[in-house]
Amino acid sequence: MGVALLLVAAGGFALTFVGYLGLVGKLPPNPWAGIRTPFTMRSPEAWYATHRGAAPAMIFGGVLVFAASAAFVPFALAGKVPLPLATGVVLGSCGILLGTVLAGWRTGTAHARRELDKARSG
Repeated sequence: MGVALLLVAAGGFALTFVGYLGLVGKLPPNPWAGIRTPFTMRSPEAWYATHRGAAPAMIFGGVLVFAASAAFVPFALAGKVPLPLATGVVLGSCGILLGTVLAGWRTGTAHARRELDKARSG
């Protein structure tokens, strides 16, 4: 279970890193990392605006998952964490990751639509 916790912690770190890159505008449109929907892939402006809007949720959720998972890793590797508890942490962290990604997508897309509409009308 220690390996599963390590993998989930790595996922939390990756989400935090992608969120930070989106916040500072350093995550270019690409086929691997980020929110890749037809809307975000439509233009660089939509891509960057979406990731600026999604960044707070992604960073918060990523840090939360990383901290919760990483805190259990040494104890799980030493065999000191009961399996039901470790399983709960892994499943709960995966749920938080999923919720964070969905929240980032929704808030990021809404932010981008407002920002792009404002630029068009403005």
